Amino acid sequence: MVTVGAIIQARLGSERLPNKALLPLPFSGGPTLLQQVVTRAKAAQSIATVIVATTEKPSDDAIHTFCQDNQVECFRGSEDDVLERFYTTAQKYKLDAVVRLTGDNPFIMPEIIDEAVTKHLAAGADYTITEGLPLGTNIEVMAFSALARAAREATEAADREHVTPYIRREQGFNRQSINYTSTLKSLRLTVDYPSDYALANLLYDRLYQQNKLFEFTDIEKLLQEHGWLANVNTQNQQRQAFANEADEFSSAAKALQEGGYTRVLQKLQEVLK
Repeated sequence: MVTVGAIIQARLGSERLPNKALLPLPFSGGPTLLQQVVTRAKAAQSIATVIVATTEKPSDDAIHTFCQDNQVECFRGSEDDVLERFYTTAQKYKLDAVVRLTGDNPFIMPEIIDEAVTKHLAAGADYTITEGLPLGTNIEVMAFSALARAAREATEAADREHVTPYIRREQGFNRQSINYTSTLKSLRLTVDYPSDYALANLLYDRLYQQNKLFEFTDIEKLLQEHGWLANVNTQNQQRQAFANEADEFSSAAKALQEGGYTRVLQKLQEVLK
């Protein structure tokens, strides 16, 4: 029997949005952003175990504490050599295949994970990636043997820091893509910046209570009713769009005010102050 695990890389050292993994989502008393990722990963039928892979830095002790408090498996390894951290985690938990996730993508869909894993195993692939979905929701699956080879052979710093570039680039790996056509493709559903966090909260605030595992169709319907939401974080497509974080937040605040979300804006200001 093939054992498939989800490894979630997470740390608290983000320069653009510090401690984002443990920010509340939604911020009106919701679980942490990382907990939302864990919950969605565990909801995938194909996943046997979910592990948070964080660093050994004291600043990430809070992530380890979070995992202990919530009965989530946790592995701590190198901050910079994320490839080695992933490989060692997969080795420790005896995984045959790994779904790579990150702690700042709270919109991953369990059904997409299951489809990616199913097609990955059926094809006997070394590496499978979904394409055509909103940023922050595509899924990577890799065979442990491919991960082990990358950990053994990769020498470039970028290959060690980002886990999968070596597997995606080098010859000898059996790779496949699963292509989707999504009306939400241009939407940023990752959380790198304060305005990304604002959009995530707006979506969760409206959808989470009705369905804690809300789907793309729910987001599509909400955007049809409130199209301005898609403009909250569009400037983040280019990292240099804002001179500083204050300018970025000002842009997001303007969109929130125009949409009549003054209560949400006040909450966001409280969380990020």
